[in-house]
Amino acid sequence: MRVRPAVLFAPLLVILLAGCFPTPEPIATPTASPSPSASVTATPTPTPTPTATPDPAAIPLDIACDALISAQAFYDFNPNYSLLNNFTPDAGTPAAAAVAAKGVACRWVNQSSGVTIDISAARLPEPKLSQTKDAAAAAGTPVSEFSAEGYFSSGTAQAFTGDAWITAVSPTFLGASDAASLINEAIAAVG
Repeated sequence: MRVRPAVLFAPLLVILLAGCFPTPEPIATPTASPSPSASVTATPTPTPTPTATPDPAAIPLDIACDALISAQAFYDFNPNYSLLNNFTPDAGTPAAAAVAAKGVACRWVNQSSGVTIDISAARLPEPKLSQTKDAAAAAGTPVSEFSAEGYFSSGTAQAFTGDAWITAVSPTFLGASDAASLINEAIAAVG
């Protein structure tokens, strides 16, 4: 029997050709790829500016800054200072406490150096008046340059007349005598 070469060659050809073609991969079913999620960023909440809450027992003091310290008195003190029309005192300052007590807070600024002088006045009910006097006495030194009971401590002058509390704060006040003319003017104004 004679075997035809094509018959022998055909199976060998199938085997050889089978190695030439890749085995088909099973068809994968598409899966949903995670889409990029929207990143949530927290928007910072602004920190509220602390404001002094008015004391309901406070006694209003209705006086303008130019009546508390006259333009002439400030000119005599130093002609280079001018009154700021809009002044909001920083929290924790004597001026902020005066505003919370329904008083007045004023700022003058030196036109050359930018140095400020803050003067405030308020009428305080008891026991707030006594507490404020005690704190001023504990923090400061009694002074005789004022026309009322007064104390001075590191740039802060405080005076008490009747139920009125008057403060003058500035880095230019190295001693009570530096603030005396302004404090005495304010004492006379609030009477």
